[in-house]
Amino acid sequence: MSKPQIVIVGAGPAGMVLAYQLVTNGVPVRVLEQHPDLEREFRGELLGPSVLPALDSLGILPMLTERGFARPGVERRMFVGAKRRVTLPGGAELGAQISQPGLLALLHELCSRHPHYQLDFKTTALSAVREGERVTALVVRREGREERVEGDVFVVCNGRNSRLRKDLGLDVELSEKPDSTLWLRFDFADAPEALPRTVDVHMFGKGVVVVHFATAGKPRLQIAYSAPGDVGALRKDLPALRERLLPTLPEGLRELVAARIDDRMESQVLAVAIDRLKTWHVPGMLFLGDAAHTMSPAGGQGLNLAIRDSIVAANHMIDAVRAGTPIDAPVFARIEGERRPEIEAAQAGQLRAHRMVHKPLFVEHMMFTMLGVVMRFKTFAIPPPPPVEPRHAVRATPQ
Repeated sequence: MSKPQIVIVGAGPAGMVLAYQLVTNGVPVRVLEQHPDLEREFRGELLGPSVLPALDSLGILPMLTERGFARPGVERRMFVGAKRRVTLPGGAELGAQISQPGLLALLHELCSRHPHYQLDFKTTALSAVREGERVTALVVRREGREERVEGDVFVVCNGRNSRLRKDLGLDVELSEKPDSTLWLRFDFADAPEALPRTVDVHMFGKGVVVVHFATAGKPRLQIAYSAPGDVGALRKDLPALRERLLPTLPEGLRELVAARIDDRMESQVLAVAIDRLKTWHVPGMLFLGDAAHTMSPAGGQGLNLAIRDSIVAANHMIDAVRAGTPIDAPVFARIEGERRPEIEAAQAGQLRAHRMVHKPLFVEHMMFTMLGVVMRFKTFAIPPPPPVEPRHAVRATPQ
């Protein structure tokens, strides 16, 4: 029995981790990516313990570390105000900071060893073609021309702004829009020693949150500034940006960042959203990652959850291929059923976090003081997320 042709929309971490697992198990895969390459800079770079063992078993994490694209043992620290460090139930949060372009390039390199893999750059999925109710093809735009891409199964991993969501008229059961985030990037090639070795989150009350960390594999500082109102206006009003941002930064970074707030500064506004599709699939097509459940930056969970989605999806899809059964609605339902409880819990936690950071600063201080007192006398057993392991792992090795 011939194996199905899988078409993956989006060469981000979810799409490429899925592609690697399928391709190394002999399943033909074609990936469609709208960008011209994999070199764009991403926001989420911290992988947590819910994902690292799986990437280790696939051989991906050791290769990233060897190439300088992963830095294990990075701690995510929480602060109330500029200096007061606070601890959450569960203790220290340790992970590995990874370069997403490095990760994607490695996965593409490994997949390219197989003749049944194809990655098409500069290819934007515009709409789905249906025969009856089943999606059987995509209309795409490549190099200014519209084309049709055929396939047996389509997996959408191109994020929360996927056109295919709207094209298919999919309903959402959750749609919240917290404050927007201004994302800033600064070149620290002349002062790499000043870059932080941790991911630091500072809460200043009334919705103001500042996160700063170094880009993995590059001497660059990333700062996320979240606040009520139009933070995008700060991109054009640099004096106002300096006035609001600089007091929130540690002394060691403040002067260096001040000298870099100019027209050469890279910035973008992230319209934060938390939403979730009512159903993650239609006949012939499955949605994963932010395309199925958009996460906010709170807690840095989006990257980790998307990769966990792809591992679960690969498990069930490869099971079906090996059993000689179609990858259809029952398979999609099992994937969604396994992933949905964790996603719902994570999004509920993000909504609680967004409500909490809108409290006045003195209230946040009181809340963490009370939490600290309680933690002295009571141990909080935070249940870990359910294990997600590749059932059909093919370990990557250098060639």
